[in-house]
Amino acid sequence: MWDAMISRIIPSEAERTGGALANETVEHASRCFRKDGALIVEEIFDSAVIVRARQVFGETYAQFCSEREDVARVGGQRFMMTVNMEPPFDDPQLFANPYLLPILSAALDNHFVIGAFGVVCALPTAPAQHVHDDGGNLFQRPDLDRLLPAAAITVVIPLLEMNAVNGTTALWLASHRDSGAINTEASEPVVREGSCMLWDFRLKHGGTANRGPFPRPLLYLTYCRRWFLDHLNFNNFKENQKQKPLLASKEFVSGLCEQHQRLLSRAFWD
Repeated sequence: MWDAMISRIIPSEAERTGGALANETVEHASRCFRKDGALIVEEIFDSAVIVRARQVFGETYAQFCSEREDVARVGGQRFMMTVNMEPPFDDPQLFANPYLLPILSAALDNHFVIGAFGVVCALPTAPAQHVHDDGGNLFQRPDLDRLLPAAAITVVIPLLEMNAVNGTTALWLASHRDSGAINTEASEPVVREGSCMLWDFRLKHGGTANRGPFPRPLLYLTYCRRWFLDHLNFNNFKENQKQKPLLASKEFVSGLCEQHQRLLSRAFWD
């Protein structure tokens, strides 16, 4: 697998001790993300949280990988579902990770919220997914869209390592800016448990086949500017739209700090 082009940010020992990325690291990450439309940030989640999230997904949500009104089919043997923000999915390191937020702030100009939080699960034998972007165009002129800064960013946190066996996400780097990039070779990176990958909503990508014996759950979050609405995946004006993008209890959100409350200001109370 070839992923020589995708950039990886690995916090230094000093940054881990301080609990935050240095300004120069954030600036480097921002330049890479603007150019490529994608980035991997390594080893920023506690392994125990990832293991617990995988366990709870298997016990509570894996049974939802079927035809249900509140679960979306996003490919062959591939399903997208919303998870409730309750243990372990309510851990701030998952939705407000201190290493990740500065990178998102640089891309979204400090004014952003979480628009969606859930899992995409590729079952064993799932074939490669169709190539797509996550949100469509803001304007009817795609050439205009490509000139604009990011409006929304997808962050994926693997609950099982993304690799050639379990499946990963093929990315056509720079396709958020250059339509011709789709004709280049895709990057198919390995993303280890405890790490995450993020991409611009406009970037062309698609999940690769799951050749392994286990379901591959991928926790995802959509971070977006406050005015952005994901009309493509969650159209709440449709009467048959049963799936909500973000689920949290009022009690949970009200007990958070002000910054985290702003991030979750779009939550639907369960």
